[in-house]
Amino acid sequence: MSSTVFHSQRYDLAVDTISDADLTELMDWMKAYPRLTMADVTREFEAAWARWLGVKYAVMCNSGSSANLLMYAALETSRKVAAKKIVVPTTGWATTLMPALQLGWQPIMCESDARTFGMDLTCLEEILKRERPDAIILVQVLGVPCDMTALLALQKKYGFKIMEDCCASHGARHQGRLVGTFGDLSSFSFYYGHHMSTVEGGVVCTDDEQLYFHLLMGRSHGWLKDLPPQEAARYMELYKVDPFRAPFTFVVPGYNLRPTDINAKLGLIQLRKLDATIERRIANHKIYQQQLQGVVDFAPGLPGDIISSISFCALAQSSEERRRIVTALDEHKIDTRIFTAGNLGRHPFWSDRYGTFSAPMADRLYHCGFFLPNNQSLLGADVEKICAVVRAAKQGTVGNRG
Repeated sequence: MSSTVFHSQRYDLAVDTISDADLTELMDWMKAYPRLTMADVTREFEAAWARWLGVKYAVMCNSGSSANLLMYAALETSRKVAAKKIVVPTTGWATTLMPALQLGWQPIMCESDARTFGMDLTCLEEILKRERPDAIILVQVLGVPCDMTALLALQKKYGFKIMEDCCASHGARHQGRLVGTFGDLSSFSFYYGHHMSTVEGGVVCTDDEQLYFHLLMGRSHGWLKDLPPQEAARYMELYKVDPFRAPFTFVVPGYNLRPTDINAKLGLIQLRKLDATIERRIANHKIYQQQLQGVVDFAPGLPGDIISSISFCALAQSSEERRRIVTALDEHKIDTRIFTAGNLGRHPFWSDRYGTFSAPMADRLYHCGFFLPNNQSLLGADVEKICAVVRAAKQGTVGNRG
């Protein structure tokens, strides 16, 4: 095979979704000296996001990690969990799991699934039978939807709450339905390089009114001030609170996880072009699947599902093969990295407390997984060139970038 020649540009894993036009619009708004801390624009964005996703309630916060923390906290303060026992995934981001440790929950780790890299539902059901947990938190890994139909059937059978971490999965669909609409709670991230960005930011979504009220209190110190008047009045009556004290009465152990209206304004601007960004990412992912079938392994997803990925995750056959491929990628100015955390059960924050977790699929992701770029700046031809380097490296024929 002949050498693969690239442009001099670098093919980045992540690029900024915030354009010059977006910044100009933001600055024009700021020149009117609006309130910049969380206020009306945040509420406007929350309503717009809820409409886009198709849920009743959305609560914006200062990061996707904070969104995960807020989900745990709302389940706890609303008393929708009793024993605080939760099943967590091996594959995801560290802050999907860390609130369980921080809040004193009992986490039980579950193996990954080869089809989606999400939770292995066979392993999950074994845990459900044995441990009878109150809740699970799953990750829609890199925009590849889990088998939510089967998971909802397990929920009906065993009775547990579902937290759905969709932080990097905007626009992915399981059997036509957007991820983030299946769980009792769901989270999304708006960090740099994701499908849309508010610089830092995240959101929690739910259809449960009581969880919504607890999200509002948990986000802002645990106080009554952000509740709808009727709900605030209910707590005032319950605790015999004087109206003068009510706005600064603290009901639950809360946090300060608030965004600013600057973040929310950016969110409104970004939301207008989110569908186009998702469309590009979906198309790029399909090309990766077509071009790399039989070359490297990857999560094929379930038939009929739509994958809207933040990056394309590939699996080499060994650590040595991964090293050869990522070396070639770097030589051709193609950004890459290991598969997120791989197996979170091998990281010190987990192994120091519970011992190392080892399972075949999770360990393979840890030792053999790597990312390939997928973002709205890449066209189909760019993806094909990246795939050509991977194929050549796999066969040991990759040449200089020229």
